[in-house]
Amino acid sequence: MLRFDAIALYQALDAERQARGLSWTQLSREIGVSAATLQRLKHGGRLEVDGALAMAGWLRRTVESFTHRSDH
Repeated sequence: MLRFDAIALYQALDAERQARGLSWTQLSREIGVSAATLQRLKHGGRLEVDGALAMAGWLRRTVESFTHRSDH
């Protein structure tokens, strides 16, 4: 089964945010998601598909690049 790794997405967003010199508020505006969504992501919280697609797109990556296989 494929599992989405929200924490890996958060880490990728944080690295790119820092590289671009953006605050979390600026990042949320650029992506078009709420700051609360980004905060939930930090702890591996669930996302709506639209938000995950927007974040991956902002990173110029696919959503699939944030998945991994799991036996559970």
